[in-house]
Amino acid sequence: MARKDSKDRGVTFKEGVWWVRLYVNDREKWYRCETKSQAKALYGRLKAEQREGKYFPKEKRFPFQVIASNYETAVDATRHGRIGDDRARVKKWIEVFKDQDARTITPEQVERTLFNLKAEQHKPGTIHRYFTVLKAILNRITELKVVRAEICQRVRLPRYDNEIVRYLTDAQEETLLGALLPKYNGLVVVALNTGLRQGELLRLTWADVDWQTGILTVSRTKGGKSHRVPMNSVVQDLLSQLKLQGQPPTDNRLFPFRSRAMRRVFERAVKKAGLQPFRFHDLRHTFASRLAMQGENDRTIMALGGWKSPAMLSRYAHLSPAHLWKAVEGLAKQQTGSKTGSEAVQPRQGVTEGIEKLW
Repeated sequence: MARKDSKDRGVTFKEGVWWVRLYVNDREKWYRCETKSQAKALYGRLKAEQREGKYFPKEKRFPFQVIASNYETAVDATRHGRIGDDRARVKKWIEVFKDQDARTITPEQVERTLFNLKAEQHKPGTIHRYFTVLKAILNRITELKVVRAEICQRVRLPRYDNEIVRYLTDAQEETLLGALLPKYNGLVVVALNTGLRQGELLRLTWADVDWQTGILTVSRTKGGKSHRVPMNSVVQDLLSQLKLQGQPPTDNRLFPFRSRAMRRVFERAVKKAGLQPFRFHDLRHTFASRLAMQGENDRTIMALGGWKSPAMLSRYAHLSPAHLWKAVEGLAKQQTGSKTGSEAVQPRQGVTEGIEKLW
């Protein structure tokens, strides 16, 4: 025990009582003891605890591997389908940072990794997804917000076009359905007529079908909210046929297919039909594109597709040139009516077709 002037430090006799005096987190504390030996023993134990970090905790570490694994577990627990979808991306970042303290991650490390992904011929969209997963991992810990902000500010990603719209013509739809096994056709037809995502379709049960109002209810969408979609005559007829055929008693879903198996089946059919690159999600684009081309307004398309932002619909604006022409032609009708009161001049034959070609 440390001594000063042949006296025990922190142990003192005052007013007939032995005391231990100690500073804990910059505050003086006194502990009463019965004897000197008891005071010396207590003082020694308290000093040892200080050295072990009880009173002065050692700085907390944030091993990246632990944070990333916890992120993957938490995300998969909230998913209804496509569990493990980010596994490869999480694994990649764990390989890069291992047990490095996440607070020491630098933008240079992140940029180097993204550059390597580009050198491995990954597409810009794929690289962007890797970066998104890293930001989500760091966002789980409050103490890492500064690191995340610096990375977001300094790391530059390759740009890519996220507004590519792939949609099926009537002939292509027929070819695709012909390339699929008949039991999968119903799922594709419902997707084309409702705009629902694959995961939403595969989770639908017969309890979600309201035959009286003609409404399909998706209890939980990608945004986490419920969504109600009207069923047109094609969907109602198809589901009526499925209902008559009956479903296995152990499965109450409309389409009892597994997500990954369905993805593989669809990819093979697309390849067989010669429609590559076309994804199941592009059926949703087809739904919105057909609505736009028949002249439906933005609010209607947003309500039917469950989109929250009008910006999402800008990608479909070019698909309805005739509708846009009618909008500007309305100005000509107003001007004609204000000057002469006569009927507006009708567009010459072939004008609409010409506009379609230009767009």
